[in-house]
Amino acid sequence: MMTDDQKATYRRDGFVYCPDLLGAENARAMQDEVQTILGNPEDSQRTILEKDGQTPRTILNPQLWNPLFARLTRHPDLLDRATALLGEDVYAWQMGINCKQAFNGDIWFWHQDYPAYFIDDHIPTPRMVNVLIFLDDVNPHNGPLMMVPGSHRYEDKNPQAADEGTSYTFRYTDRAVIEAEVRRGGIEAPTGPAGSVIFMDVNTLHGSAANLSPWPRRLITLTMNAISNTSTTPSVRPRHIVPDDRDATPLQPLKSTSLLETCE
Repeated sequence: MMTDDQKATYRRDGFVYCPDLLGAENARAMQDEVQTILGNPEDSQRTILEKDGQTPRTILNPQLWNPLFARLTRHPDLLDRATALLGEDVYAWQMGINCKQAFNGDIWFWHQDYPAYFIDDHIPTPRMVNVLIFLDDVNPHNGPLMMVPGSHRYEDKNPQAADEGTSYTFRYTDRAVIEAEVRRGGIEAPTGPAGSVIFMDVNTLHGSAANLSPWPRRLITLTMNAISNTSTTPSVRPRHIVPDDRDATPLQPLKSTSLLETCE
């Protein structure tokens, strides 16, 4: 359950960190499933690669075709908190598994998610929450996610699409805005065990440095959207990146908190 203090932290900072929420067993199950997916590529569209053209960067929307990650979207501890933050039923709008490989996991430049969701994907309001799940232990050296507290109050009207030195084009934030927001709010980069979860507002400014350490830092980004907030028209981005959500239905929680159990 999301406590009143956690809700207040989310409203103030634009994120709240829940260490070890999903636990070690679920983390290991997801780690194993990621390795299985990467070892059996069936469709090149399912994975974005780093600039070297070989290293996996992001696995796209595995909830649509992988049973374990479909169950993850219905995990009761995630659904309970997402609905508490948004005040209504939710559906899984998008999921990406950011691989951040040891030694050569590349940067994610500073950005807010919602400007692209609004401009390119036609989501009418930011009534969404990013559920960010640690698949590995995160430490200060393996490229932890950095967030600027309070930056969700800043509205970026039309950031331009750019690659900012990475393999993935997105609407990254202007450097002058980043400097101003960091001066105002500072930077926080939560660390902790695999299975920990950050709930983050889609307007919170965030990014991560390259991973030069010998430890991977894989992170799931599961974007939950309020059921009243589906897109007004389909996204201009390809369907394998942004699925058509116009027939979305509310997610129903699993009876178990273990992803290894298949009972409904």
